[in-house]
Amino acid sequence: MSRVASLLNVKIVAIAGIVAVIVIISSAYFISLNYGPKTTNLTNTTEFNQTAMLERGDIAMGFNQSKIHHHFMVTTTGGEIMIMSTNMSDVKTIGEIRSHVRDIQYEFSQGNFTKPFYIHAQVVPGTDIMAVKKDLIQYSIKDIDGGSALILTTNDTELVNAIQQFMNFQSSQHMGR
Repeated sequence: MSRVASLLNVKIVAIAGIVAVIVIISSAYFISLNYGPKTTNLTNTTEFNQTAMLERGDIAMGFNQSKIHHHFMVTTTGGEIMIMSTNMSDVKTIGEIRSHVRDIQYEFSQGNFTKPFYIHAQVVPGTDIMAVKKDLIQYSIKDIDGGSALILTTNDTELVNAIQQFMNFQSSQHMGR
């Protein structure tokens, strides 16, 4: 009888462990649905809250978004992200911009686009292909008066299209900021 009871106890412990794992995974999944970034398919750029986006930008980029201008440009070989201080003598903001551009150069080259996802509270168009084909993109930095530019170039046609989607989306969201 004790051998049967011992075997039964082992089965009960195993079942309880499996149930605990299922509860933990389910809880994590439902918590991420309620509190994680919301993925939205925006067809009209006026549907998002630009103030909230700029606040998230302050956090992710490390500088006040009201002190800078973003420019996202499409090129025949990819695109260019230009960030400049609105005050050319604001050495602190210019330094923060240059540091941020170095950070995103590294992150993007690793296929990491979490900053744009966080800032825009959604998956940014083009980043899926940019992440998969990250090794086919050349990222170069150009310091400019009042800021810095990150230049993305590739010879891959699919990547050029993805980078252009990324730039066009960013340009529509930042509206000159």
